[in-house]
Amino acid sequence: MTYDEAFEHLLKDGTIYQPPYDAIFDLVDAILDRKVNKSFDLLQQAYEVGEATMVMLSVLYTNAKAVLQVQTYRGDNLSKATGLSGFQIKNAKSHVGKYSENELIYIVRLVHKIEKGIKTGKMEDEFAMQYLLTHIL
Repeated sequence: MTYDEAFEHLLKDGTIYQPPYDAIFDLVDAILDRKVNKSFDLLQQAYEVGEATMVMLSVLYTNAKAVLQVQTYRGDNLSKATGLSGFQIKNAKSHVGKYSENELIYIVRLVHKIEKGIKTGKMEDEFAMQYLLTHIL
């Protein structure tokens, strides 16, 4: 085994500690790209850095809605019609086609339902993201 291979192995098995990082945007990207294992790993990292569930839900809602808008728009001026910035459109385009339009609508509605459930006390905050991931991935 080379030194590089040994180093990679030690990183992967946790012998060499890597502190968690704020992974909320990577998490949302992984969810919107349908990367199941990566989504759950990044969710764990997000919790380890103390990321709030409502913030994660809000970012996912905003990005899933943007993907839906970009994926379904058939006109000439996407930015004017949707109100999305160039950066938001570029980000959304990287996720276009990973989910059908009906699946994106389901995601947006499910996130809204979960947010409402947390606010009204019908759903525990600590289980919300796992519930969401198991229903959409």
